[in-house]
Amino acid sequence: MKMRHICLALCAGLALSACSGGTEKASSQSSTLSEVANVIVAGRKAKRNPPELPTLTRPLLDNLTVGSLEVIASKRAQTAYLIPEARRSGNLTVWRTGGNSQVILRDGVLIGTKGLGNDLASADASPALAAVRSRGSSAGQRVMYIRNDVNGVDRMSLSCEVHNLGAENLEIVERSFPTVHLREDCSNETGKIANHYWVDRRDGTVWKSRQWAGPQTGYLDIRLLKK
Repeated sequence: MKMRHICLALCAGLALSACSGGTEKASSQSSTLSEVANVIVAGRKAKRNPPELPTLTRPLLDNLTVGSLEVIASKRAQTAYLIPEARRSGNLTVWRTGGNSQVILRDGVLIGTKGLGNDLASADASPALAAVRSRGSSAGQRVMYIRNDVNGVDRMSLSCEVHNLGAENLEIVERSFPTVHLREDCSNETGKIANHYWVDRRDGTVWKSRQWAGPQTGYLDIRLLKK
């Protein structure tokens, strides 16, 4: 019965005449099912041994026709490369992966994620935004709205202070940028987090950051590879 269900599914999805009976067709059916099994096995192997990420070089990045963002979910030890899906008013950029997971940044500050699980639905990151724009210190409340497991959203409020740690020369794939290093220290009754931003001293571009996306996702290490 199980084999019949598989055969019917293949007939419906792929219009295979092998399912209608006969010696020659039965042989074709066996071959097709064998190919399907091989694909399934290959898929499982790919999950266990994912393909190697490309080696980043400056010529490779210079030849890109779109922007590129590297995001490392340190808690999950996963790396992804994203391209801009949309740029909106207020210097907001939606970056996406090939699988349509998204990281949403405003002036380089994380204000949302999608497709990561227990996503950051939105954030009022006023202290960080003020500091990034001025390349200086700031303080205030950060409010984060994080999706939970019951299709709801949990509100998290933190008191934050952003400190200017001074000038640093930052290198990203063979290119150096004059930046100022900002650290955002936030806390509430449940604990503390610390976000870091490396902001171009010339135009305010956040070339590199380490930002907390919520209890489940943890920190995202973000590098802007190409604007």
